[in-house]
Amino acid sequence: MTRANRLILLGAGGHAKVIAELARAAGWEIAGFLAPRSERGEENLGAPLLGNGADLTADPSWLEQNDLFPAIGEGEIRWREFVRLAAAGARVPSLIHPSAIVSPSARIEAGAVVMAGAIIQADSVVGPAAIINTGAQVDHDCTIGAGSMIAPGAVLCGAVHVGDHAFVGAGAVLVPGIHIGRGAFVGAGTTVVNDLSEGTQLKASRRSQVAPIAE
Repeated sequence: MTRANRLILLGAGGHAKVIAELARAAGWEIAGFLAPRSERGEENLGAPLLGNGADLTADPSWLEQNDLFPAIGEGEIRWREFVRLAAAGARVPSLIHPSAIVSPSARIEAGAVVMAGAIIQADSVVGPAAIINTGAQVDHDCTIGAGSMIAPGAVLCGAVHVGDHAFVGAGAVLVPGIHIGRGAFVGAGTTVVNDLSEGTQLKASRRSQVAPIAE
């Protein structure tokens, strides 16, 4: 197999399992997992655990013969690992499930993933290391910032901007033109009709209340 279709995943938890199965469905061979506290010789979904990955140069073949991908659900850690991969000169692809619908004019950047059943419409941009989760809908001219998460079933109507490292919960609905600031949090099931500034949260249980995230 060539580097072009061999993939090592950083992470070995539940999110990594989903990424592994998605990647296989998209034609990748999973060469293995790198994850803290993992031991060589163990397996995860039939692929080997290669070690903890603390030193990406420990085995030259990791970078020379494989693409690598940050398969971590938690946003801050996923972004940190993406930056570490880029600094090491790793080739980091984007991943798109075969059942997703992605407009040819949309752009999916390195380290981003579009999961099963998701829809990305015309001229939308999904930033590096962002996640468009299962069945989420991103309509035309939306921008999803670096490291952000759009959770399962969320709906972003046209021209929505989601800032870097933001979170949009499962089943949330963002009306057209909404701006979600960097690091903002939208709770599951929330309908958002006004902009959210940086570092604020909107929860479904109190939809009219916007409060700063505690430090």
